Amino acid sequence: MGLPSYLPGLHSCHVVALGTLTGMVLHTTFVNSIIQYQTLSKSIFGHLQNAQFPPYFAIGSACALFLTASTARLGGFASLPAALSASGAGAFQTKLMAAAALGSVANWLWVGPVTTRVMLERKELVKKGAEVQTKEMDAINWRFGAWHSVSSTLNLILVVASVWNCVWVGDVWAEAVGLLVGRH
Repeated sequence: MGLPSYLPGLHSCHVVALGTLTGMVLHTTFVNSIIQYQTLSKSIFGHLQNAQFPPYFAIGSACALFLTASTARLGGFASLPAALSASGAGAFQTKLMAAAALGSVANWLWVGPVTTRVMLERKELVKKGAEVQTKEMDAINWRFGAWHSVSSTLNLILVVASVWNCVWVGDVWAEAVGLLVGRH
């Protein structure tokens, strides 16, 4: 499948958005957050995460939404609905990126804020001198763990979608210039 010749500049914009998204999610997920967790106090780590993640989810959402549309076009489809109702590698990539985009938007607008609210509830209990092993604290810890797990899962879908899209784009472009011989 050759590269579509329409939409001048789409290829470059796709690469910039994909590079931005992939670099951001890999660094934040596997480098930055781990170093912060290991080196900062729980309180400072929480404050930093509260400041860091809204823009992280906003940028991730914007990139993933654009990449959903551009993946459909680079996959040879005339429209996003056409790609979402089709089969094949380009259609799969579009669907995966669409799922990642929806998850990122959900993290930004709903899951992230709910997780933050639960974390702040826990901080208030601690400030009031609540013991760590009370039923109320156990319930809040469980709620935080559940929401944090949802957020982490949605973020991992974004990680997988961005990396897989990098591989797919590389294959599509290599095929377009004749570098993949005998591979379809």
